[in-house]
Amino acid sequence: MKKKTTNLSRREFLKNTGLVMAGSGLLFSGLSGSVMAAGQGVNRKKALVFIMLDGGNDSYNMLVPTSSDDYRDYQRSRGNLALDKKSLLKLKGFSDKNNKDFGLHSSMPEIQKLFEDNKLSFIANVGPMIEPVSKASFNNNTVQLPVGLMSHSDQFRHWQTSRPGERVNRGWFGAFADKLQEGAPDSQLPMNVSMAGSNVMQDGVDRTSYAITDKGSVGMVFKDSNSASDQTMQYFNQLVESGVDSILSRSYKDPFKQTYASFTRQAQKHHETFSRATQDIRVNTSFSDKKLSRDLKMVARTIKAADRLGMPQQTFFLRYIGWDHHDELLKNHERKLKIVSQAMSEFQLALEELNVADQVITFTGSDFGRSLTSNGNGTDHGWGGNTMIMGENIHGGQIFGEYPSLALGSDLEVSDGILIPTTSTDQLYAELAMWFGLKKKDLPRLFPNIENFYSLESNSAPLGVVKA
Repeated sequence: MKKKTTNLSRREFLKNTGLVMAGSGLLFSGLSGSVMAAGQGVNRKKALVFIMLDGGNDSYNMLVPTSSDDYRDYQRSRGNLALDKKSLLKLKGFSDKNNKDFGLHSSMPEIQKLFEDNKLSFIANVGPMIEPVSKASFNNNTVQLPVGLMSHSDQFRHWQTSRPGERVNRGWFGAFADKLQEGAPDSQLPMNVSMAGSNVMQDGVDRTSYAITDKGSVGMVFKDSNSASDQTMQYFNQLVESGVDSILSRSYKDPFKQTYASFTRQAQKHHETFSRATQDIRVNTSFSDKKLSRDLKMVARTIKAADRLGMPQQTFFLRYIGWDHHDELLKNHERKLKIVSQAMSEFQLALEELNVADQVITFTGSDFGRSLTSNGNGTDHGWGGNTMIMGENIHGGQIFGEYPSLALGSDLEVSDGILIPTTSTDQLYAELAMWFGLKKKDLPRLFPNIENFYSLESNSAPLGVVKA
């Protein structure tokens, strides 16, 4: 197998300390001032929301073919993990180009409704690839394969960078921030907002993510008291605030103390800005108490506050952990799919309530698809899998890409029910990037392998899922 590797690199402050590994370069330094249409003064509000199903979603039990022959192949391959056909939620009114009909896992009635309301679609058999792969080229080692194929850490990273031939620590959301917030003062909040702490997808050369929780931003809070009878508390608060400001504003000879004070002061300013912008935004849509639902509720509030935050374009990163089902697949998968289905539906309803649904596209990813074959009570690591995309700016109620045969021994099955993807993440990401403002001619600067899957001279879109 041919593999590419590259040295790892860190963010800008590490470069300033001389700790950068040689040869890493500036990953997105080729992005010119003309790349982002939004950088040319276009100020249309847009948000990309990425939900990472961390661990490897067994997505061929999420979206199941129900046509007689295709279900029979599914049933034989999946063995004791096959779902009863009668339990599946039928996707009414849809058959793919091969006349296959489909059903969803019974725990996803909300996703079924979103699909039938043309607000959600599926991307079939998608995964990170460097170039198209056939069964013969895979078996003969005559094709470049992703670094660390079927490894959690590598595939998790490739979904965030779409550079599967190398291990890099900067993602394509980070590249957007580098360009759109180029030259912005430190007081400007990052446009990349994370519900899961630091992540590769939102890290750029100069810009990174702003981490919040389901309750909002994190910072120092001083108890306010406007009561005239509570003058002692008012005086105490003033003393505390004054003392903290003095500590953070002081110049320190020790560079570590100075850096810490500067970062803390900046974080506190960001916290105050974010809190003021979102504090009076209310969402009446009912959300469950599951963490994914709470996170998405906060995302909805943040999108509504885009103008106040000075962030007309935003990206969001969410991480839902626990999908590595080597054991107890049927029970655990049902529980997690139910949480995803409810949360995505609640989020879309909240966006509609807040009148911002027309500026948001939500999409999911996962480390990899899983093996079709059972290991006894679960499945093992695979490659190609199915994902979801949701919003008013997509062509809903469809399955994009090519849903594969699930028969063992097919042209895409390489061993133990592992499927070669037929759609690259580049194809999906290219459409999302262009919707966000990237010019078509500049796609290779963000996704260097895109032309292995899509001709820039084509008059059609890479997949056709995002509305022009």
